[in-house]
Amino acid sequence: MGVFYGVSTGPGDPELMTVKAVKIIKKCTVLFIPRTGGEKTLALSIAEKAVDISGKKIIPIDFPMSADKKLLDENYDNAAAVICRELAIADAAMLCSGDISVFSTFSYICEKVAEKGFETVLCPGVTSFCAASAALGRDLVRSDGSLEIIPFACRDFEKRLCSGGTKVIMKTGSRFAELLEILDRTGLTGRTSAVENCGLENEKLFPEISGHSGKFGYFTVFIVR
Repeated sequence: MGVFYGVSTGPGDPELMTVKAVKIIKKCTVLFIPRTGGEKTLALSIAEKAVDISGKKIIPIDFPMSADKKLLDENYDNAAAVICRELAIADAAMLCSGDISVFSTFSYICEKVAEKGFETVLCPGVTSFCAASAALGRDLVRSDGSLEIIPFACRDFEKRLCSGGTKVIMKTGSRFAELLEILDRTGLTGRTSAVENCGLENEKLFPEISGHSGKFGYFTVFIVR
């Protein structure tokens, strides 16, 4: 039986892929590529700039952009079944942008594959928010501070936003206007920076978002200090 690898490809710059990630991709004959309405095949486009994937079997795995838990669970079951069929023959890897352990659909798939008796291995990578902070030339948190990663749609978002420490805001979707209104109302706009498409050719840096029009790309990370 093959081993199922979850491979982090980093936020966008192929030079930020780890040596371990490259080695795993080279050894696996099958690569699973997650596709969603927003992410498309970003992980593959990053990896193919760092590793020769010619001759490998590329299998896309589609994930619906939905909050329907039943629909999602059925989708994870179907994806796991496809993956297990390949693992019965050889090692395989699923590529995921950013880090495999942060807001990754791989986590749900991995559990189901492991339940089928297959070995699973996670390969960590550079997170989008660490890369974004570096692109801005700033640290994220110091020894006497705290750091919290907050998805925009989470419960008690505003309360958590105002609780002190550095906040990384992710998974905003297209609700940028709502986010900017909250930041303005809480007096945090002047403390907020953003990076759009971090590590990609169309990367944009916003050391401060005051006065911004409110139109950001899908891959935008906000950092509130």
